[in-house]
Amino acid sequence: MAVIGWIATIVLLIIVGVLVSANLAPVELNLWLLKEPLSVPLYWVGLAPLIVGSLMGLAVGWASGGTARRKAREERRRAQQLQRQLAAAQRSETAPSTPSVPAALPPAMSETAQAAQLAGPAR
Repeated sequence: MAVIGWIATIVLLIIVGVLVSANLAPVELNLWLLKEPLSVPLYWVGLAPLIVGSLMGLAVGWASGGTARRKAREERRRAQQLQRQLAAAQRSETAPSTPSVPAALPPAMSETAQAAQLAGPAR
């Protein structure tokens, strides 16, 4: 879908470029704010309202997305907090605990000592 948007944008830019290059003749605008007529190229008569309208649409779209951006920001912070809690829980779970080793182990016995123990007391 993004490719179609880019293709449409390129086609529109080509059309605007052709119209601009074909309409370079100056025209006079008599605006009530100005005392004297304003001489501008013809393409500005059509291009300026498009630019102003696009900027206004951009501003309205940005303003209407404010609540969604705020909610996304809050959710991102919450996710980061939960990730920190999970990492802390995993660290405490995998922390080495003190091994339960008997205080003293009996010394190892040699094979002859084991055989003597199995044979019983000497007579």
